[in-house]
Amino acid sequence: MSYEAYIEAVNVAEKQLNTWFYWLSIAFIIMACITFYFFVSTRISFSKFIVPVLMLIFLMCMVPYCLQYVVYVSAKIEASDKLAESQVREWQVKEKGDLVSLGNASDTTMSGVFFLGIGKVSSEQVNYYAFAQKTDQGIQVRRTNEAFKNIRFSDIYIQEKASESPHYALEVYRYKDKRVEKVIGSSPKDEKYRLIFVVPQKTVQQDFHVDVTK
Repeated sequence: MSYEAYIEAVNVAEKQLNTWFYWLSIAFIIMACITFYFFVSTRISFSKFIVPVLMLIFLMCMVPYCLQYVVYVSAKIEASDKLAESQVREWQVKEKGDLVSLGNASDTTMSGVFFLGIGKVSSEQVNYYAFAQKTDQGIQVRRTNEAFKNIRFSDIYIQEKASESPHYALEVYRYKDKRVEKVIGSSPKDEKYRLIFVVPQKTVQQDFHVDVTK
């Protein structure tokens, strides 16, 4: 289902609901007038019975309206589900920042010239990447487990590209059509995130050292 078809389906359901409300309102007014005329012509005590009778008429009109409202909500939910199933999602950049190389760092875990470093918090067994970011105040060394707390280590990727300047991109998996996102909405818990580091070629070193003494 396209977004336009969804809007058309919702408009049809809403038009039907408004039509029911219109005719039920007219019916309530007519029945109230008949009731008023009956009490006046028969000279029955007006104050004792008019309120209960009007309440009864009101409830008689509200029951079919509520049933039609349930039909309207069901049609809207069904159209929303069809729209969600038929629409395409894609990774969209939510945040982007420049990376810089850093050398002669005082921290032994980040010494040398690098764009990315990897480490582990031993007390918590948490893996992270350390990266140097260019900010308005200067170069700032950050860690992924602190800067992006909601990103799992397994959702962090490194891409080597010679044609692009070094940067990181925080991406979220959302609907391609922005209008669909507004209609369906998404809970923060349901959103998928990933973090991509784009670095120069040959940045990732595949060196393995095996300690045979252990």
